[in-house]
Amino acid sequence: MIESNAVYIVDDDEAVLLSVKAMLSQHGYQSRGYLSANEFLADAPTDGPGCVITDLQMPVVSGIELQQRLFAANSFLSVVVVTGVADVPTTVALMEQGAITLLEKPYDHNKLVLAVERGLTLSRAQWLRARGEESLRQRLESLTDDEQKVMQCMLTGQPNKTIAHRLGLSMRTVDRRRQAVLEKMEVRTAPELGLLLGTMGLPPSDEP
Repeated sequence: MIESNAVYIVDDDEAVLLSVKAMLSQHGYQSRGYLSANEFLADAPTDGPGCVITDLQMPVVSGIELQQRLFAANSFLSVVVVTGVADVPTTVALMEQGAITLLEKPYDHNKLVLAVERGLTLSRAQWLRARGEESLRQRLESLTDDEQKVMQCMLTGQPNKTIAHRLGLSMRTVDRRRQAVLEKMEVRTAPELGLLLGTMGLPPSDEP
C-alpha cells in the first residue's frame, strides 16, 4: 500500500538521523532513516508520494546525485536538501531538478517542518494527477475504434442525426455507441467528456 505521508531521511551521520527523526516525530510524522543514498534507493519506494530530506555532502553518492537520480527516474518524491556549505551553482542545479528547498545547517526546525509539509503536499498532488491520467488513458483504450469515431463527433458538438449521416450509421447504432462512450469514460454528457479530456491536454479532433 502506498504511503502518502512518507518521510525519508538520508544522512551519513547517525546522530543527525536520530535527531531529525525525533524532531519529526514530535510534529506527528513517521519517518525512516538511511545512512547512505544507495541504502535509501535500494529500500524506499521511489514511485509513490513522499518527501526526502537528504544531506548534500555524503560519500559515494552525494545529495545532489541522489536528487539527479530521482529526477531522471521521474520520481514523485519531493526533496529537501540540508548542508553545511552551499554554493550558488549547486543551489541552482538542485532547484532546476525539482528540490523543494536547500536549508543551511544549523537550520531552524520549524523551517524544516514547513518544507516537509510543502514537499508532501506537492508530491501527493503530482502522484494523484498521474494516477488520474493513467486511469483516463485506460478508459480511452477500452473504447473500440467505432466508439472512438462516435466520441470524436460528440466532442465537436454534433447531434446524433449528423453523426449517423456522417458515419453512415443508423440512429439506433449511434445512440448505442454514444451511451457506451459515456459509460466507459465515466461521464454523463459530451461537454463533461470534453472537460475531462482537456485535463490531459487532449483537444477534440475534427476528424472521426
